[in-house]
Amino acid sequence: MAMGRINRFPEGMGSEQYDAVSNQMGIANKPPEGLIFHSAGVLDGRFQVFNVWETAEHADRFVRERLRPAQVAVLGEERVAAMPNAENVDIAIHNYLVP
Repeated sequence: MAMGRINRFPEGMGSEQYDAVSNQMGIANKPPEGLIFHSAGVLDGRFQVFNVWETAEHADRFVRERLRPAQVAVLGEERVAAMPNAENVDIAIHNYLVP
């Protein structure tokens, strides 16, 4: 079953860091396996990412294998280790449409 994941970035993290990490991963040219939909933007003063994945396992593998290594490459290991984790909300997707 498809699942959605909202990642609410910690204070002080925004579009600049998002763009740098995204460029490091090359998501536009090589999307991660299992990704159905990706979006990012500011809501209520915090930068947030909303993805729809085929499964939670796909989302978790992406974080382990691509996101964390890219964050370390861009931000440095000490900064990544010191930054609070994003607030994550997982949602069971009842239906989605890709026109």
